[in-house]
Formats: sequence, C-alpha cells, structure tokens
Amino acid sequence: MSAAGPRRGIRFYDKAAARPLHETGMMSMPTTEGDVDDQLVEWGLSGGHVVNVLYQDGDNGMSLVWSWFGPGYVLPRHSHSADCLYYVISGEAHLGNRTVEAGSGFFVPADAPYAYSAGPDGIQILEFRGVSSFDMRITESPDGWQRIVETVRERSHDWKAAAVDV
Repeated sequence: MSAAGPRRGIRFYDKAAARPLHETGMMSMPTTEGDVDDQLVEWGLSGGHVVNVLYQDGDNGMSLVWSWFGPGYVLPRHSHSADCLYYVISGEAHLGNRTVEAGSGFFVPADAPYAYSAGPDGIQILEFRGVSSFDMRITESPDGWQRIVETVRERSHDWKAAAVDV
C-alpha cells in the first residue's frame, strides 16, 4: 500500500454507455455576457454538435468527453473553470491563424478564453479534464454572435444530416 492509500482497481468505460453532456450534470448551464439568449438557443439547437461523456469519476476527479462538430461549426469565445487537454481524432480545429490537425491537440488553462471552428470536414475531438464537473462562461462579442448565427443558418440542415455519434 502506498502512502497515498490503497490502489484502486482499473475502471473501464464503454462508448455504448456514453451519455450526452447535457444529461450528466457535468457542465453547468453556460453563463453569457449581454443579451444573447436568442443567439445561444439558435446555436445550441443547430444540430452542428454531438457531445458525449465517455468517463466521469467524481472520486478521482477525472473526465473524458468526446465531441463531434460539423464542417465549419463555430464555438463562441468561452472559458471553462478547469484546465482541459484536447486531442483531435479526425478533421481539424481552427484557432485564430493556427490549424490543429488529427493526431495533434492543444491545452487550455482554466478560465482562459478561447474559440475555435471545425475544419471543412468537421472534427472529432477528445477533452481530458482532471475534474468531474466544470462550468462554461461565454464571452463572445455581438459581431461574433452575428457570424455564428449566419453560419448556423447556412449549415444547420447539412449538420443535422451529417451528425455522427460515438
């Protein structure tokens, strides 16, 4: 037995048991700046994303989330209350002038604002966190929301037809 206590057994997770993020209570409802409720709802219902929790362990404070975002899907400028390590499975993420391709990733410290969009083929991405719950604070500008909503209106139908599941 180590000084930290007894070793815990191996824990498994199965993609068939993954649940949508909004059903787990892992992430609180996003907070926003300004009067953006209509834009937030339109973006949230766009069909451009599938986000499932593969693993959540409150005892050890670990979580793993799998996400799919359709081609050109834009995540608004936001931050989370926990560090996150992202790994691109397929497709690519565009963060400013940087493209993160499959097999690469990026780290975002807690409370650091960031935004990205999915590449032309969409993206599948893993999110690793050292916590089992976190929040989301959206700080997108009014002009940014306008661009996001325009993209939603142009691509929503295609996203809904192309959506994949874990």
